[in-house]
Amino acid sequence: MTQQLNSLQRHWILTGGNIPNRFIGMKPEDVKQRVGGFSPEIEFWLDDVLDGKVIKSVGGIGKTGVGLLFDGGPGLGKTTHAVVTLLELIRRLPQNEAEGRKVFGYSALDYNRSARPIYYMTFPDFLNRKKSMFDAEPEQKKELQLEMDGFHGRSALDHLNVRVLVLDDLGKEYGSEYNTTGFDEILRSRYDKALPTIVTTNTPREQWARKYGDAMGSFVHEAFKRVIIGTTDLRRN
Repeated sequence: MTQQLNSLQRHWILTGGNIPNRFIGMKPEDVKQRVGGFSPEIEFWLDDVLDGKVIKSVGGIGKTGVGLLFDGGPGLGKTTHAVVTLLELIRRLPQNEAEGRKVFGYSALDYNRSARPIYYMTFPDFLNRKKSMFDAEPEQKKELQLEMDGFHGRSALDHLNVRVLVLDDLGKEYGSEYNTTGFDEILRSRYDKALPTIVTTNTPREQWARKYGDAMGSFVHEAFKRVIIGTTDLRRN
């Protein structure tokens, strides 16, 4: 993938996105070869993002801030679909820097190597980073708080606000009140600020109300477009 990036902007967006190395270079065609398809819902979502209708957009109920929900059983390729979606977004960015910046809703000043337009992390990793602030030294805690604010999209330094965040294995560490609060807070905070989140989870959307409460069961319909991942276990192919 890196060899195909034909602009400095694409390169630093990719390298700063915490993408697992095993996915670098993958395309929708690779997913299609493994499972037979790449959902049209992903293509529609990418079109909306590139048209400026999703990230930091105003109005546009049903599109503004709306992310993707990949749900299905273990081993079916949810993470692969989520990361390839990120890679496709990078690949399809306009060649013109100003147009690419508009897709992400950055000012000219904030669109630089310090920005993190995209970012991948697992939900357990997110929780671990959040918990690490409790025992951190003052300077380290300050840095961790800046990072955490960027994940939530609430940093006063706009270049730190992640535009498209992948939260992989969402709900895997669900159970304690602390984890439940973190789960709800980051999803709602990002959606309210028109910053889409891409979620992967083993919990079907139909079970969110029962498992996470009625409010979250309703929210998931509002804030995400659902992509059901099929029955072929990628880990066994």
